Amino acid sequence: MSAQGRVRVGQQAPDFTCNAVVDGRIKEISLSAYTQANHWLLLLFFPRAWSYVCPTEIRAYSARVEEFLYSRACAVAFASTDSEACLRAWNATGELEGGLGGVHVPLISDGSHRLSRAYGVLVEEEGVAERAMFVIDPKGRVRAVAVGDIDVGRSVDEAQRVLDALGFKDEFGEGCPADWKKGDKGIDVSGKSKVEGQVEVRKSWVDWARPKIARTWSSASHASSRSLSGIMESSRMNGSGDNFLVASMHSDIDRMTPRSGMISASRSPARSVSLTSQPVGSPSDAHSPAFSPTSHGPGGMEGQMTQAMMQQQIDNMQAALANQKLTQDIGVAN
Repeated sequence: MSAQGRVRVGQQAPDFTCNAVVDGRIKEISLSAYTQANHWLLLLFFPRAWSYVCPTEIRAYSARVEEFLYSRACAVAFASTDSEACLRAWNATGELEGGLGGVHVPLISDGSHRLSRAYGVLVEEEGVAERAMFVIDPKGRVRAVAVGDIDVGRSVDEAQRVLDALGFKDEFGEGCPADWKKGDKGIDVSGKSKVEGQVEVRKSWVDWARPKIARTWSSASHASSRSLSGIMESSRMNGSGDNFLVASMHSDIDRMTPRSGMISASRSPARSVSLTSQPVGSPSDAHSPAFSPTSHGPGGMEGQMTQAMMQQQIDNMQAALANQKLTQDIGVAN
């Protein structure tokens, strides 16, 4: 099993100073050297030298190292628990004899196991590192981690795609969808939605019920409005004035009032209930028996609200007639 506490994305990468084989020579290498140069670092752990899969991927990365260095400002380094002498001999050996044939990427020697243990990829029982990849940005933060099967090599193209995506996010602040490639569009990941106003908090149950009642009686209200002109015309033709108008309106409203389970509209103004008789949200809204949200039956909430709607329509029609008469009087006077 690997050591516990594997380095995660977003954490500061453990700094290290190790010996490495670079172009056939043994040199000292450290993480801080790359961060100080404002470079990204692709740190790739592999199990062991003189194996079968490892030389194929090391040679593949070495052949395209310039694509990392010059196009992406990213250094590539491989690390294993082999000694520097072992790695040096392996690099100097030709491909036909199982060697690397002289690669151009650093081969870090982690003979003490400090580096692989610090990154949490050391297989303690075997003393080798897992096949793992860590992408480290110029600030020394780990930005991507990938750990795979020990016998499955990694893709150079995928490593470059991840680097390009991370650079794109840092530059434009956008995320990258699946299969994103350099040149594709990003996705807004800010999480900010368009605000379309504040939530309307209703002060009482009457405010909550009014729009529902309006929708329920919309058809009746439209019918009443269409018949208003006809009623007023009949009033003038009969010559009976307001009494005929009010009686006609009551007759028209009675025809629109549901009979089942509801009280019909009262013709007595003294008995009618008006929604506008007191300010909305006043203390009596919540405690008045006539407007109790829990009342039922003909004398309960539904019946009272029906009366209120009918009386309001009567008042509106009377006001309209008064305005028309006033307009006619002004015309005669002129």
